[in-house]
Amino acid sequence: MIALTPALQRFDWGSSQGIPDLLGFAPDGGPYAEAWWGAHPSAPSVTASGPLDAVIAADPVGALGMAVARDYGKLPYLLKVLSIARPLSIQVHPTMETARAGFAAEEDGGVAMTDPHRNYKDASHKPEMLLAVTNMTVLSGFRPEAELMRDLERLGGDDAESLRDALDSEGIAGYVLTVLTRDHADALVRLAQGLSGGSVTAQIASESLAHHVRDAGALVALAMNAVELRPGEALYTPAGTVHCYIRGDGVEIMANSDNVVRAGLTHKAINAGLLRELAVLSPGAPVVPTETIIGAARRLSTDAAEFELVVVSDGTFDAESGPRIVLAIDADARVQTERDAAILGRGDSVFVAASEGHLHIETRGVVVVASVPVPRR
Repeated sequence: MIALTPALQRFDWGSSQGIPDLLGFAPDGGPYAEAWWGAHPSAPSVTASGPLDAVIAADPVGALGMAVARDYGKLPYLLKVLSIARPLSIQVHPTMETARAGFAAEEDGGVAMTDPHRNYKDASHKPEMLLAVTNMTVLSGFRPEAELMRDLERLGGDDAESLRDALDSEGIAGYVLTVLTRDHADALVRLAQGLSGGSVTAQIASESLAHHVRDAGALVALAMNAVELRPGEALYTPAGTVHCYIRGDGVEIMANSDNVVRAGLTHKAINAGLLRELAVLSPGAPVVPTETIIGAARRLSTDAAEFELVVVSDGTFDAESGPRIVLAIDADARVQTERDAAILGRGDSVFVAASEGHLHIETRGVVVVASVPVPRR
């Protein structure tokens, strides 16, 4: 069992308090957006023996188990805590096939990893699952065209008329690409002023302009489904689903990738052509993970082969061997394997290698356990 120190990401959309409160250190007033638990080479967790990716590479079969080591050669998931004070960028993630081809093309083309226009940081897809720790507001996928049309009618003006025409003739795809490839300054001014009688999504889109002035992404946000998550509720984001996290704190687990294509609410590069290639630009309801109750635990699973998340609340949980990260969210927990035992306080975490065998957890609060789904082992 290996104690972990997460890598911190201080993006400007982060809150100043959430992650320091969880991890038990004094904030400095700046943003703490994400804490990463995992072995992504760009920001691996730190252990007493060095970065977690190096520790795993030294004994991949012992750390991961034979099947995971064979199939992936690395820890296939990445666990994060997000603390969101203002909207993240609107974004989408590629499929595995697209990521492999795109990464190879950029590598062959000599595009530097630090190039702001680079699209693929690795050769993996990036499905994601979000578990709310506090109340969270999220945009996920696109809402019915009739709902968007009503908000565009409330918006008024020539810009809104051209957007209605695009929506009417080419659907969500035509609307989004029109937003991203033409100027709509008047529509953004009107949206910033708010829509009388508008939808919840319209209110979110309007509020986003306070943080991202004159950003056309607000008009993309206007087309999306608004989702309000209460603590303990979860949302799945498969490849191709356009999404945007607005506010709140949550635990996120994903394939071990950092591939992102952005569609607005950002100062970073936007690639409308690639967005059209990757994104599902049609209406669709948000996707909820499959939940299985196991005593005091809830197993949250999806069609992603790389990860699942178990949430243990006020009780015990037992699991077979496999590479796991255990994170105590709000109370002490006892973690025991066939070889070792540890007491975790709030914010503490450990990596449990596959070679440690059976895992037993007892907690008086909430603990999350990241793992690879059983069929992969």
